[in-house]
Amino acid sequence: MPRLPTMLLDGRTPSPADLDWLLASRALAFGEGVFTSLRVYNGQLVFCDDHFWRLRSGLESLQSDLNAIDWQVLNTELVEMAAQQQEGAIKVMLLAGPGGLGYQRAQTPQWHRLLHPRPLQLNAQAYTAGIECWWQACPGTNPRAASKHLNRLSQVLASQGCPTHFPEALQYNLRGEIIEAIARNVFWFADGCWHTPSLMTGALAGVMRRQLQQHLTAAKLRESEAGLDMLQQAEEVFVCNSLQGIWPVTSLHHSEGCLARWQVGSETRKLMAEFHPQMGLPQI
Repeated sequence: MPRLPTMLLDGRTPSPADLDWLLASRALAFGEGVFTSLRVYNGQLVFCDDHFWRLRSGLESLQSDLNAIDWQVLNTELVEMAAQQQEGAIKVMLLAGPGGLGYQRAQTPQWHRLLHPRPLQLNAQAYTAGIECWWQACPGTNPRAASKHLNRLSQVLASQGCPTHFPEALQYNLRGEIIEAIARNVFWFADGCWHTPSLMTGALAGVMRRQLQQHLTAAKLRESEAGLDMLQQAEEVFVCNSLQGIWPVTSLHHSEGCLARWQVGSETRKLMAEFHPQMGLPQI
């Protein structure tokens, strides 16, 4: 396996002295910050523009100044790191530094950028045979749920609640509406079009979700507030993210037994064929 590039903090290799400000940072104390994880394939960043959109919209949702980040420098660092890495993923974190009084921010907050390259392990069976999912209640609603801020405790608890032999779980909110999987958005095909949960349910505005929205016309994709019954009537179901693409879902389970089964259908295959080549991912 090729050696990974060095992690970068504000454009340089992190040093022991950085621990001083990190321990006092608002990112550590309050989860103040945002992140995104980019797929690197053949030395290129996949869906880079949408990842920058995610970072900017996340900062806006935290009512932070977008000008506090040098976006051009960040882009240059990412492009150079991807060219060196060639294959894998890069996690980008924008971290609020020290300052302020308690929860109150300083008038001119400090922001730091962290680029963390890492390998990407693919679940080959998920692409060829699909996956089985667990059905569970969402353990809590994150603040600003649509944004990829640093507070991911809901996902941590959701992972704890999912039996280990299920690679993913589909979650529902207090109203019984399906929200998303633990680390992926969910789509289902019914009545001649695709459906995905509305952001009003608490779903994350994922990059792969955004790509699919741009690809599918309004007549072929609807944002829905749907319960288990609508999911059970679906013809096809898949979960997706921008690192590992589309995973077909073949069944849904609960402590009471199997709740639903689906085929890996032609509509899912079409979307895999459309997106996976540019992502360096398998097709069925």
